[in-house]
Amino acid sequence: MLIRSSGMQKTQRERLRGGDGTIDFLHIVPAEELPSKLRVCAVIDLKKGCGIGEHTHQGDTEIYYVLEGEGVLCDNGAVRPFRKGDCNVCGSGGSHAVYNEKDETLKIFEVIVFE
Repeated sequence: MLIRSSGMQKTQRERLRGGDGTIDFLHIVPAEELPSKLRVCAVIDLKKGCGIGEHTHQGDTEIYYVLEGEGVLCDNGAVRPFRKGDCNVCGSGGSHAVYNEKDETLKIFEVIVFE
């Protein structure tokens, strides 16, 4: 199946998981086309001052891969820089959050897989 960029859905979420600002999503695979084990396959943009609040995963795993920019990652309580080329895997029972404090947009490829 080929999905052209013109067929990808763009959405926005305010204060996602209690974070700050508005997060832009580009859903690479439409929800109705996702395999049954996949919940999300998207690119997310976090502009300066925006973030996804800390949240715990239950019954799924979320993977973040940084495509561009630099942010701050909280991974199970450990806070550290999160840069282009870095990957965060948050499995069931784990928690994480990500914020962008830089001028450059933080662009992340995101996949959520049901266990």
